[in-house]
Amino acid sequence: VVSTQSTGHRKKADLSMFRSASSEVMAILSKHATVFERASIDEAYIDITANVKRMIGLPISKTKLHKTYVAGYEGAQEEQINQWSDHVTGCDHHSYDYKITLGAVYVNMIREKILSETQFTCSAGIGANKIVAKLAAGTHKPDSQTMIPPDNIPALYQTVNFTKIRNFGGKLGSSMQQDLGIQWASELMNFSQADLVSRYGDKTGMWIYNIARGIDHEPVKHRALVKQTGCAKNFPQGIKLVSELDKWVLDLSLEMEERLAFELTDNKRIPTQFSTHMKLRDGGSTSTQMQLVKCDVDHIVASTQKCISKRLPEKDGVYSDVIFMLSICAGKFVAAPEKNNIFTMLRNREEQKTNRGKEQSNDKEDNTVPEKEITASVGPKQDKKATLSGFFATLKCNMPSESPALVTSSAAEPSSVASSSLEVSSHVPEQSSKENNKNSWNSLSDEDKNLMMKPLEGVKSRCPVCNKPVLETKLSEHLDFHTALTLQRKIESELRSQEGVLSPKRKMPQSKRSSKKQKVSSVQSRNIASFFKKK
Repeated sequence: VVSTQSTGHRKKADLSMFRSASSEVMAILSKHATVFERASIDEAYIDITANVKRMIGLPISKTKLHKTYVAGYEGAQEEQINQWSDHVTGCDHHSYDYKITLGAVYVNMIREKILSETQFTCSAGIGANKIVAKLAAGTHKPDSQTMIPPDNIPALYQTVNFTKIRNFGGKLGSSMQQDLGIQWASELMNFSQADLVSRYGDKTGMWIYNIARGIDHEPVKHRALVKQTGCAKNFPQGIKLVSELDKWVLDLSLEMEERLAFELTDNKRIPTQFSTHMKLRDGGSTSTQMQLVKCDVDHIVASTQKCISKRLPEKDGVYSDVIFMLSICAGKFVAAPEKNNIFTMLRNREEQKTNRGKEQSNDKEDNTVPEKEITASVGPKQDKKATLSGFFATLKCNMPSESPALVTSSAAEPSSVASSSLEVSSHVPEQSSKENNKNSWNSLSDEDKNLMMKPLEGVKSRCPVCNKPVLETKLSEHLDFHTALTLQRKIESELRSQEGVLSPKRKMPQSKRSSKKQKVSSVQSRNIASFFKKK
């Protein structure tokens, strides 16, 4: 992969071409799998159990297993395949060794299709679960694949550092390394289930015990989009000056702005949470989270600096500790508000009236022309009025009144990346980074500051239908419920009227309780109906 450096302000490597290449590869993977789970920009899991079942009975050809290795076997690639083919030839068609071989044939076909359509190469691992498949994918890179039969997992574990196992690379792995004094994955077999449970609890201890034996029950879950997006920068020499860090904060914020713009245009979603992570010389690792009100570069810079100031005080332009790594991340994505729904139209109309009134009042006070603030805001508009979005909202507005897993990681070739580059232009402030970043937080409005500093789970709005407080991230779903309920009542009412025309029945006396429910229902339907009839 070739990382390029932009000619503008940014000094950090530009990965836009890599993201474009990754999207092409992921699109092909998702078409040839029963379940597709994207893990990162260059890694994904696919469940191919159903595909393999349809291939049962086919003969195994060595020519369809080129560039395929078998974990636990030694020698050259051809020698490994010859030994494995001899073994599989005598196996029953319902044995796991035969099925995993069919999986390797199928994955090889996918890799060939990726190469022919995109000119990109990728490596892959085929195994019984996500843990072993990921380990196998990293054993023979690039442009190769490795299958790992269950009986060969102990041999693979002898060559793998246990911190390379998924979920063992963080605090849990560090704690296990200190408590157990181990280095290789195979050493986990030396500890009994009772010992691991006593050290790490029932759930974690049992999970470690199973992982040591290559057992993982976590299924491949459908997820075509990543949960969060972020960017980071390492400082090998360390940074302590505020002015020096501010330049990199601006670079990271510009890159984050591009990524969030891509998420909005291509995936129709926006983030609601922002976080920073730092590695310090004396303070270790530290993280801070806050609400993300808007996704333009000014708000991202302000959010980053506010998170840094919470964890790292500064005096006279010097931080109290040395920073060796800084990363920013946006997550908790929600569906982007629709541009043409009724709530947005009414809200924009009221905002225009308010802005027009402010401009007129300012003109009366003095003859100066107020400056226009031009922002590319793709974040959720935090307002007292809610934004209606979702399937039912769109419908209402348009109405009249045990399985083998695969891990793939794409590695784009230089010539291919150059032909598939994606150019993204970003706004670069004219002011110097030091002067611009210094007052970035103070330049925000008081409303934005208050919203950004609210607790992550505490931002609520009043539902315009039932007037109940609802979390901002759940408001769209809550409004969809009201709209669906109204549609259901309307359909039931029409059916009852039709039945009454065909076979009129004598009206039965209603109880006080049922009449009270009908009154409440009519009030709710009248309120929402009258809202949609507003001009």
